[in-house]
Amino acid sequence: MQRKAEKKWEIEPMELVSTKSMAIIGYGDIGAACAKIAKNGFGMKVWGVKRKPDDCSDEYKSYCDEVVGNDQYERVIKEADYVVGVLPKTSQTEDFFNMESTFSKMKKSAVFMNIGRGPTVQEDDLTKALKEGVIAGAVLDVFKKEPLV
Repeated sequence: MQRKAEKKWEIEPMELVSTKSMAIIGYGDIGAACAKIAKNGFGMKVWGVKRKPDDCSDEYKSYCDEVVGNDQYERVIKEADYVVGVLPKTSQTEDFFNMESTFSKMKKSAVFMNIGRGPTVQEDDLTKALKEGVIAGAVLDVFKKEPLV
């Protein structure tokens, strides 16, 4: 209240989102929609990771700085400020995002987001990564068990 009365505003320094990067894992229709906003709307550097990058349309490629295959997964998650999971639920993607393959390789300042399917995330590993400061944060739209109680 004192600052308000004195009209003094102290704001923590903020970083512009345009200086950040995003890796979108599972680069299909939904991933491309995210990339379009991140790249064209916010000016972020964006990678799309797709099992078959050669099958990516020119339109979808235009939303990314680079569309790569799964063989480049580790490289882009090491560089990304935001790692966004948009994977479908299959036997190959169950627990895909885990400590060993993902969280331990991300920047400590990075944020993991899952907007794909809940079973693609090993939630115990994600909880551990957050508690131990392996990554800075997480945003989950979906969970293994829904609805949450």
